Amino acid sequence: MNKKVKTFLINSFIVTASSIIFRVFAIFFNSYITQKIGKEMLGVFHLVMSVYLFGITLGTFGINFAVTRLVSEELAIGNKEGIQKITKRCLLFSFLCGILASLLFLFFSDFIIKNCLHDRVSKNVIYVICFALPLISMSSAISGYFIAIRRVYKSTIAQFFEQIIKILITAFFLDLFLPNGLEYACFSLVLGDLISEIFSFIGNYLLYKHDSKIYKTTYTTHYEPSYYRKKIFKMSFPIAITSFIRSGLSTLKQIIIPLSFEKGKLDCAKALAVYGEINGMAMPIVIFPNVIFSSISSLFVPEFATYNAQNRQKAIKRVTNIILIISISLCLLISLFLFLGANQLGQWIYKDQTISNYIKILSPLAIFILLDCVVDNILKGLDAQNDVMIINILDTFIDVVLIYYFVPKFGIPRLFGIDLL
Repeated sequence: MNKKVKTFLINSFIVTASSIIFRVFAIFFNSYITQKIGKEMLGVFHLVMSVYLFGITLGTFGINFAVTRLVSEELAIGNKEGIQKITKRCLLFSFLCGILASLLFLFFSDFIIKNCLHDRVSKNVIYVICFALPLISMSSAISGYFIAIRRVYKSTIAQFFEQIIKILITAFFLDLFLPNGLEYACFSLVLGDLISEIFSFIGNYLLYKHDSKIYKTTYTTHYEPSYYRKKIFKMSFPIAITSFIRSGLSTLKQIIIPLSFEKGKLDCAKALAVYGEINGMAMPIVIFPNVIFSSISSLFVPEFATYNAQNRQKAIKRVTNIILIISISLCLLISLFLFLGANQLGQWIYKDQTISNYIKILSPLAIFILLDCVVDNILKGLDAQNDVMIINILDTFIDVVLIYYFVPKFGIPRLFGIDLL
């Protein structure tokens, strides 16, 4: 077997297996959280996480993709100095972007609490998020580096310990703070995430420092100091703008879902509970297979970037056709499995028939979610991130418009055929 193919398969197995384990942990821990805090507070927590994810998008500024693409290209031409300089500059850039995102969250904290989170949490939640953003941003840059050099097992080790620490610490904080009231539930969950991110960053950084010794070199190119900064900005800026707009629209979509439920004649508490059921309980099961697709397809970026840098057009066409045929077949099978197994999945994980009904109705979405992930990463590897940007923005914009107009008009019972009142 070709060494390059063997490396790709090993990395694919490591990333996929670890991601499946992480997601299984997440689903069952989510079930545990639901039992502890209830569906309404689960809905509030997922609103917090949607805002949190927007902050992460601001903080990372497309750096993960920029590191992966640019380091892959430097690796393809054997430029060790370029690998070092790009990674160091991306780390610094990601730290500054994380700090800027934190400052924005601090400045708009009152607006976020009142207009996005229904006044259900305190500012302490926002403060914890602000501490976490720079760490997450830098960890993202390091993760992109490990993907590019085909040593993803190193970042996987850090992620594994992060998940274990997160579960243990969050469970401890819930037991500690929950007796003081449900308002402390989100604070406990976000604080557990912060502490796990601290450990994750330390682990990632130590692994990176050990690994980067391989690329030390005395050879010096004649590039100006601004050369790599320009390359990083040119690569990350389109991705960042795409991510800002799409993540902003996605966060807006999450915020207007419970508001649309209220317009559909549900009270605030019930609207948040239904939102928790759909977004916090049913959707994680529907999108669970995406963990496999996203893990493997993220490895397509350096591979297609290498093909593109070497102008291997026939290889690009051949590999793309194989990937799409396999992906479409798997997507159809997964959607069918979710539909037929909805009752068993809902009862097994949550012991709730309502969740089973949601899974069955939402199962066709899995086809489009999974294929979208695969195609996005192929296009990014081929330097078509601008096209991806336009499509993704249009996609999310349509989502927002349809939710805003159709959910209040038809109501949840008519849309889903489920008696929620």
